[in-house]
Amino acid sequence: MLHLVGTYARMEGLAPARWPNATLPLAVAITETGYGYRGTGTEFWPRLSRDLGVVISGADRLAVRALFERLSQRLGTPQPHRSDWARNYSNIAWPIRNALAPLEIHRPLAAALGKVAQMGGPGLDDDEFYRRLVGIAGGLWSGRLSDWLEDRTLAIALGRSLLTGEESAARLESGALARIGRDIRMDAECRQVLRQARRVLRNPSRKSAAIPPRATWLASVSASSRTGVDGRGIPVLDGLWLQGPKSDEAVAANQSALLTIAGQAQSRVFLRDFLQGAILALPDIGRAFEPALIHLSGRSDSAEDLLAALTPALPSVFRWAETGGLLAALGRNDVVHPGELVLQILQDRPDGPARPAGAQVLDCPNGILAWVAEASTCRIALTEAGVRLANSHLAEFACAGRIVRDGTRLMPPADTPLFLRAMCEGLQVSLGKPGATAASVGTVMALGDVAMLPASDGAIALHLQAGGQVSGLAETWEIAPYSDPSAAPRAFACDARPAQPSLADLRSGALVLSFASPVALGPVILQIGLSRNGAALARQDFALPGLPARLTFTAPELEELRAAAYQAAAYEEAWWTLTVTVPGLGEFTFPLPRRPQELDRVPGQIAWRADNAEDGGEDTAGVRAIIGPGLGARALAPLLSQDGANHPEAVDDIRLYLPDVPGLAALRAGLIEGKALLFGQSAQPAPLALARSVAPIGDKHGLATLCEALVAWKSAEAPSFLVDARRTEIVRFLENSLLVALCGQDWLTAEAQDRRRPVSLARQMAEGAVSEGLALGPEFPQITPEDQPHLIDALTQRFANALACVNLSDRAPGPALTEDEAALLDAAVDAAYADLSASLELRGEPVLEESDAYSPADRWQRLSDRSWTQQAQSPFRHLILPESRWESLQATTYARLSDDDLVSMLTRCHMDISRTAGIDWVGPQVLRSGLLLWLAPNQLLETEAWRDHLARLLSDRHTARAIRYVALRLGRAERAAADRMIPHV
Repeated sequence: MLHLVGTYARMEGLAPARWPNATLPLAVAITETGYGYRGTGTEFWPRLSRDLGVVISGADRLAVRALFERLSQRLGTPQPHRSDWARNYSNIAWPIRNALAPLEIHRPLAAALGKVAQMGGPGLDDDEFYRRLVGIAGGLWSGRLSDWLEDRTLAIALGRSLLTGEESAARLESGALARIGRDIRMDAECRQVLRQARRVLRNPSRKSAAIPPRATWLASVSASSRTGVDGRGIPVLDGLWLQGPKSDEAVAANQSALLTIAGQAQSRVFLRDFLQGAILALPDIGRAFEPALIHLSGRSDSAEDLLAALTPALPSVFRWAETGGLLAALGRNDVVHPGELVLQILQDRPDGPARPAGAQVLDCPNGILAWVAEASTCRIALTEAGVRLANSHLAEFACAGRIVRDGTRLMPPADTPLFLRAMCEGLQVSLGKPGATAASVGTVMALGDVAMLPASDGAIALHLQAGGQVSGLAETWEIAPYSDPSAAPRAFACDARPAQPSLADLRSGALVLSFASPVALGPVILQIGLSRNGAALARQDFALPGLPARLTFTAPELEELRAAAYQAAAYEEAWWTLTVTVPGLGEFTFPLPRRPQELDRVPGQIAWRADNAEDGGEDTAGVRAIIGPGLGARALAPLLSQDGANHPEAVDDIRLYLPDVPGLAALRAGLIEGKALLFGQSAQPAPLALARSVAPIGDKHGLATLCEALVAWKSAEAPSFLVDARRTEIVRFLENSLLVALCGQDWLTAEAQDRRRPVSLARQMAEGAVSEGLALGPEFPQITPEDQPHLIDALTQRFANALACVNLSDRAPGPALTEDEAALLDAAVDAAYADLSASLELRGEPVLEESDAYSPADRWQRLSDRSWTQQAQSPFRHLILPESRWESLQATTYARLSDDDLVSMLTRCHMDISRTAGIDWVGPQVLRSGLLLWLAPNQLLETEAWRDHLARLLSDRHTARAIRYVALRLGRAERAAADRMIPHV
């Protein structure tokens, strides 16, 4: 099946519309790739391209997502879990979710099952088995496994199958379970864990221990003596309390152990009391946001699992009460309704969320913010806490087609099932006829349940009655299906690529026609005709063995049509038409307009080459004409100025010409003419008058002009290396001009400073050790000045290994180095001299004497502190705000990151300047365009909305700087990878 799907995909692409009645095989094939996914960084799309044998475009990625969304609506296939990962990777989340258990979760799942087995997992009922599995997964710090465990049915069925081989009542296909189990056991690490788990199950050595639920937060609020504008007292956040779970089960830990809050020894309680609901006070609220919140006296493996299960999520949202007191935290699966007030507590950080409109601020300790706001204005915080915001309606509706809404009247497409999701507890659903009072009760649905209404040709009335906290509410909807003629399958379809072909596409063979028909079961005869000014010029019959099929005009059988198309040179005013007729099925007509032809550059010459010279003369088919830059070309100064080479910004020694063809094609085919002077004698471009806008303003250039000029000069062909060096200078000049416009002059200065800095802490220490005598001097082997750079390179590598061993690269100045850590650095110096000696021996030079380095720990300490301080003082640090964004971007390792990974990273740490709910001024598409500006400017100009994206970046300088910083770090990582692949000789 995969082979057949790949064959069809190579002809038709991945758009669901090109897979009539065959979308499920395509989804299965894509899901197979999702099953092989091994985590972020393993590139889902290149793997899918390799599996299907097709090139995956950006439109194809959106088509894959649309395919799975449609199947979810029509067939109820799984939807991605609600998580940060699924939001950041919204396209690939669909096939990976439908893969049931992708390879990326096999190892953490096996580790969690091993711990469950030690607690008597198979003997537990499903609820307890699932609760223990979720609790253990939380302690493994595996976010993807925790997301996967949201599917309770799958988690229980697969977990029990892997541990004992027993079948579950979950109705999961046995072959799928067997394959997942086989693949997990193929991994040596997983196989060892599961083998040990089964050994424990066969020989239970101790009574299984329960894992208690998480502790919960309580917020203490009182009224102060100060009053607000309304005359009421201003609420005060007095503190936070941590309440233990009420659990009657024994745990694998000393019940007399003391449970304490980190850094607050006075807040302690016996574990047995805490497990019965005792409360711990947090006088310092800031402690609640620090890692390792609670500690347990004594150390054991079971204690670590217990703490992981007890530790709650960070305090976030609480149910509000006007009377104050102890307010309970809202957690996963809790529901709040529009209009209900909630209390939100968070750290006071520069990148924190904006205070909602109309929110009442509480008096808080330093470093803490709290306010009371309407629930619908705190959607992000509620979503992150797993709290559901009830819809203003009792249910929401969806189907595979477009639903037309008119008040309480819904009009879905006919013959298409309509799905509804309950948005309240105890929703009673009944059906009847419009206008009738009697109705038959259909079902009672819980919050979040989904039901399917059967397709109907006539109108029906849907009655909804709410229960639970909003009992008494009722709604009546009229469902009136409508007929969608556009959804009916066509008897025959013919599509052209490109969608609007030209005469040049036919002549070059670039024109491709795709045919499909649900009624053509045998061979099909095509009649293809070419006409000029309405008169038939040529016609050919072409036989296809079956449909669907693709016809490329490079086929030898269509040589007659291509030859006839070359006669266009003698008919400048002619209009041409291509007609495709299938007897009995349909006729399709494609106009073929004349368009300026793109020209290829002639290497080493100042000329372009065309397949034919369309100058209105005699037929020149087959002649490859050489065209030099003249009146038909545009001469450029460094910028695309209106008066070309006569502009004051034009340089004397070099000139760029573009062919007279439209759009981006001209910018990619530039030719350089002139000479380049050496030793700084070339004329330098005059400083640019720039406007902070995309379009030019008056005599000032805009960003659009800068971008187009950058693409033109980057793509231009130079006849000699001297001219090419001059072109590189102008490219650097244009890039610096763009940097000043988007990031400011301070950023340009910072980049110059950064180029002079060592690239890592290890490099900084290596250079310092050589200059300060810790690795070079009379007591060390004597080397020539020419070998000093090689010694520094060897020291950098050895210091990097040593720093990783002592965790020095993450440590701020201050803590004293131990003698053992100093000895490790001395050993790194000796190893670097051994590396240098080995390289000298390979070159046939005398080897060095053995080194015996020794420096006191305080000298290494001073070098470490000084190097750490110098390395941490990045010139970019104060230019990228907020601080949290800088910390996130600076701490990231950029090796092997794809463009999607970079955009996701920028999105996660982005703080939008609009701060408007649901509206992003700078969204992922704008961030992607900003990256393309520095990584591939020619691709940026292919983006439809690139001018609008640049305008948005002009208004957000800190985001523009963050994008440029990411581009610089990526380039540095790629150069480092290239150096490792091609070692220096």
